[in-house]
Amino acid sequence: MASALRRWFVRALLAGSGVCGSLALFAAPAPVGATSYHVATEQLVVQLGSGAEAHPASVLDALPGGAPHLLPGERWVTRLPDLEAAAVSSQLSGRRGVNYVSPVAPMHIASAGSSGAGIVPNNPCYDASCGPSKPVVVEDPVLGGGNTVVHPNGQTDFWAIGAQQAWAVTKGSSKLLVAVLDTGVDPNQVQLRHKVIVGPDVCARDRPLCKGRYDANGHGTFVSGLIAAATNDGIGIAGLGWKTRVLDIKVLDDSGNGNTMDQATGIYDAVKLGARVIDLSSTNDPCSVNSTACGPNPDQEAAIEYAIAHGVVVVAAAGNFDSANPVYPADYPGVLSVAASTDQGVVDPVNGGPYLDFSDYGADANIAAPGINVLSTWLNGDYAVESGTSFAAPHVAAAAALVMAADPSLTGPQVATLLLDTATPLSPGGSSISGGLLNVAAAVEDAATHHVPAPVDGYQLIGSGGAVYSAGMAAPEGSPKVRHLAAPVVAGVEAPDDLGYWLVAADGGVFALGPGAHYLGGKAGARLSAPVTGMAATPDGRGYWLVTASGQVFAFGDAHGYGPRSPLSAPVTGMAATPDGRGYWLVTASGQVFAFGDAHGYGSASQLHLRGPVVAIVGTPSGHGYWLVAKDGGVFAFGDALYYGSAAQTKSGQAVVGMALAPGGRGYWLAGTKGKVWAFGSARKDLTETPGTPGTPIVAVTS
Repeated sequence: MASALRRWFVRALLAGSGVCGSLALFAAPAPVGATSYHVATEQLVVQLGSGAEAHPASVLDALPGGAPHLLPGERWVTRLPDLEAAAVSSQLSGRRGVNYVSPVAPMHIASAGSSGAGIVPNNPCYDASCGPSKPVVVEDPVLGGGNTVVHPNGQTDFWAIGAQQAWAVTKGSSKLLVAVLDTGVDPNQVQLRHKVIVGPDVCARDRPLCKGRYDANGHGTFVSGLIAAATNDGIGIAGLGWKTRVLDIKVLDDSGNGNTMDQATGIYDAVKLGARVIDLSSTNDPCSVNSTACGPNPDQEAAIEYAIAHGVVVVAAAGNFDSANPVYPADYPGVLSVAASTDQGVVDPVNGGPYLDFSDYGADANIAAPGINVLSTWLNGDYAVESGTSFAAPHVAAAAALVMAADPSLTGPQVATLLLDTATPLSPGGSSISGGLLNVAAAVEDAATHHVPAPVDGYQLIGSGGAVYSAGMAAPEGSPKVRHLAAPVVAGVEAPDDLGYWLVAADGGVFALGPGAHYLGGKAGARLSAPVTGMAATPDGRGYWLVTASGQVFAFGDAHGYGPRSPLSAPVTGMAATPDGRGYWLVTASGQVFAFGDAHGYGSASQLHLRGPVVAIVGTPSGHGYWLVAKDGGVFAFGDALYYGSAAQTKSGQAVVGMALAPGGRGYWLAGTKGKVWAFGSARKDLTETPGTPGTPIVAVTS
């Protein structure tokens, strides 16, 4: 049977390719002395969906070649000649009952950064004593200007966190900017001359002690050197970020003081200028020290939420108050709060004295890095030795940049989670924190091998009264803080990096909840020709659209309206944006799809016999396809959207309202008005428990 199928398949393949004439396909003996012919083959893995798991023969019997072998996860592997493999992959991709067809790709151990000495730069201070004589002068800021010291052994702080092994995997990227919001940078430091982009001088706007644009304190130059000092240039020290560059934004004056307004402004500037990481080596006082200027600051907190929502990793010093009392900005949610440790990984050593036991600790410090007797760049081209959480933080900031260089696809929250997950346990003999000691080697290797935190897996059910029910995701960010809604909520959309969401009501009222969702406008109170029925957001979270039943589209923030110019003939029931935010689709109750901007039409359900009106449209991650969902639970896949199943045959007694995608778009959940959820494809079935009885009907689901 297999040989017959193979002959049929090859004939069909050649006929479809336009080959004319008579072809004889048979095996003939090779001439004497001829080199034997080797047919290149390829293995394909086929994963079957829920519709074909029970009857795999319906798909697999049509495969040419030998009998496929079953693998865990309802996966089947078969080996085919290269030509046939490509054709089979194309034929099966998108076929009902097939989740995916994947070629088997080679892999090898990532040995470069996993063992051995790794990469040792040629900077003389990296692996040997440094100063105080020329060409490297090492100052001691504690004793005052002109006092010099010897820094023994080399940059042992980098050794302790696996810098050499990390560099064997990646030396970073000059395209990655770490914003240092500090006292500025000394332009005379030769190892920073081509590694620093001079950004805004925020400090000069309102602080008289900022006498000039550049660093007159030394703090900002020291922090910047740890991140981006020119590495392997034969002089001075190495910078942990190697190729990483610093964006210098001066927010602290020449005495090292500043304010939350300037820091918040600097954060907004850093995001605007493209920084992927922000280092904040400054703190306020804990309430035990200054009861009138402690605690969180709304302006500062909003700026940090803005940065995190835009995918930026925010790193801050945990503070030098030898306590577990919260200080800010380190204590804001989502910030990597860095405690200072010895090179051996001891934070706040017991009986260490003021020389060692200065770092804050406790639950609010979630990662540690070396911060005692650290060597870095200083004023007038010199170097210095310093201690403090200010100098532990840039180790983590540089590590974040290396992780991003190893895997540019990682989101900010994924990078932060990876650094926390790969940290090594602290050594005994000190105070505990909520995390461990930075291990940049492990973090970079995990990123390079794509062993990274999975995207958030779950969904949010949205009730018409504004209540949000979470499954598998972080706790919901809350509901609109209004006693009575002027109109029922009709749709919702998740903010970037799952850090919040927007809800929209039928009257056009918009509610932004969580740090990643910001209110950019709405239509509440306006006279609308028809109620709002759908919403979509731009991928950066800086804009969104509302659409009414008549097809009128309203754009807010950086969203642009692309159409339609006149009302559509049938009521619009859903909206989805393209991945780049430069277009969108609208779908009507009759299943007709309209594409605007860079969106392309891949088909519609308007010519099908629908048992219920279409209620939602969901785009694929690539933007080359979409699913339509009908009220009766029917699912229709177009373009590169794969069909994984539907709820059309269930008798649940409730209408389906929408679809939420599983990570990667390899499955989806459907949600009903009473909170019933169905899982298909890779969507987790263990997340489909109804969250009690919703107080109001479920109107939408998002992920």
